[in-house]
Amino acid sequence: MEKVTITINGHECQGMHDQSVLAVAREHGIYIPALCHHPEMPSSGGFCRVCLVEAHQDGRMRLVTACNYPVRKGLEIKTDTELVKRIRRGIMELLLCRVPESPVIREMAARDGVTKTRFFRDEGEGLRQRCIACGLCTQVCEEVVGVAALAMLNRGRDKEPGTPYHKSSSVCIGCGACAYICPTGAIAMVDRDDTRTIWGRSFAMVKCSVCGAPYIPEAQVEWIVKTTGKDRSFFDKCPNHR
Repeated sequence: MEKVTITINGHECQGMHDQSVLAVAREHGIYIPALCHHPEMPSSGGFCRVCLVEAHQDGRMRLVTACNYPVRKGLEIKTDTELVKRIRRGIMELLLCRVPESPVIREMAARDGVTKTRFFRDEGEGLRQRCIACGLCTQVCEEVVGVAALAMLNRGRDKEPGTPYHKSSSVCIGCGACAYICPTGAIAMVDRDDTRTIWGRSFAMVKCSVCGAPYIPEAQVEWIVKTTGKDRSFFDKCPNHR
């Protein structure tokens, strides 16, 4: 793949053709905030918009989302102009309005000088206190895990991920991928003794035959064995003792 040189805030940075601006910036230690992006998932740039930057090329300037904008030779990116800062502060105010109890959002907003919002505070309950409805959890469940136990429910400010009809999902395998990928820690997953609880269900955990630590849900093991043909004995030991 071809290497290209771009400029970010006046600094020359090398990246690969078609690599995202956000990835190149992070490789060079340049801060661009991002929430609905995860390096292991394809980015649509369609939700949070906090990674907006100015892209200058061929005498034109465009506001683009850094998480999915591809680098090209001669591209100049500006992440800290007054226009970018003003738009980002507005976005952070809206996020504070939706999830005022989220430590992640409060910290990110404070970095841009936003400690309060002009908008009506949304006093959501339960999941909505921290969920920004980015959809990463449903995406990883369907596209990476391959289970599709979650879906985005409702519309507008009530939009949130969940199991269909808020009932316990019979297809959920308790893998926890949704909780791991959530950018704000909105999804509760509790591992206690040899049981994992998530999305209203409790899952028995398989214990390592060497150290005795519970490390993977039995339902996840059964699903992997069924869909891939993996030998069941492979899961007798945790990754640290294989």
